[in-house]
Amino acid sequence: MKIKAKNIVKIYDQKLPSELKALDKVTTEINQGEFIAIIGQTGSGKTTFIQHMNALLLPDQGEIEYLYFDSKNQEKKLVVQKPRFFRKKLKFINEIRRRVGVVFQFAEYQLFEQTIEKDIIFGAVSMGTPKNEAKKIAAEIIELVGLDQSFLQKSPFELSGGQKRRVAIAGILAMDPDIIFFDEPTAGLDPQGTLKILEILDTLYKKGKTIILATHDLDSVLEWTKRCIFFKDGRIIYDGDTYSILANNKFLIENKMLPTNLLNFREKLIKIGYPISNVRSVSELISEINMLIQKETNAD
Repeated sequence: MKIKAKNIVKIYDQKLPSELKALDKVTTEINQGEFIAIIGQTGSGKTTFIQHMNALLLPDQGEIEYLYFDSKNQEKKLVVQKPRFFRKKLKFINEIRRRVGVVFQFAEYQLFEQTIEKDIIFGAVSMGTPKNEAKKIAAEIIELVGLDQSFLQKSPFELSGGQKRRVAIAGILAMDPDIIFFDEPTAGLDPQGTLKILEILDTLYKKGKTIILATHDLDSVLEWTKRCIFFKDGRIIYDGDTYSILANNKFLIENKMLPTNLLNFREKLIKIGYPISNVRSVSELISEINMLIQKETNAD
C-alpha cells in the first residue's frame, strides 16, 4: 500500500479565539515496506498527521490518496478530501482503517475485554473476520509479540504495563494492516520493555509491513529507522535519510530537539583520536572501539 498526502490542512476550532492550524499544507508519501520515524516537539502536528492517515480525522483542505491491491490483485485507489464529501462513503473509511493500523500512546488503556484473546480479536471481528478464524490469528499473533498462548485466557489486567502494550499491538496486528503507525509506543517503559517493543517493530518491518514510528527518542530513531520526517508548527521541515538529519546537531538544536547521546559520544571519541564510522547503535559503537583497541594492542 502507498499513501500520498497532498497539501493537507487541519484547523481546530475554526473561527473561534482558540483556532489552531495543526497541519499546514503537509505533503509527503509513504511507500510500501518503509521504516519511517516521525519526530518533532509536542504539538508539532505528529499525532494529528497520524490520525489523518487512517481517516480518524479528515482534512479541511488537500487530499490523501491510498493506492493498494485488493484480494483479486487489482489495483485500487481511494481519495480522501473534504469531510462533507467523504463521510458519505463509510465503507471506504472502514477499508482504510483496516489497511492502516494505529497503535496510540499508552495503548494498554484501550484494553477492556475479560480475556486477552477477546481483546486481540475484537477489531478483526468488528471488521468482518469470522470469530473462529480470528481466534486462530490471535494464537499466532500472541507469540509474535513475545507472549505464549497460555496468556490468551488471562485477564489483561493481570499483566505488566509492557505486556499490556504488546497485547494492544497484537490487537492491531490481528486486522493484518499493510501500514502500521506507532505513536510513542515506548513511552513510560523501562529499557528492557522499550527494546522488546522496538524488536517487534523491526520484526514486522522485516516481514514486509510498513512501519511508522512517532517518538521523542532520537537514539531509537537512529538505530531502527531508515527515513525521518521532522514536523515543526504543523509543517514538515525535513523528510529524508535518518542518519543525515540526526548527525546535524546544529539543525536539531535550532529546532529545539536534543541531539542523540550516541552521536554526541561518537564526536567526543573522534576528537581524542578514535576514527569511529557512522555507527547507528551502541553495539556497533562498542564493536568499533574493540577493533580499534585490538589494532593498538597488536601494533604494540
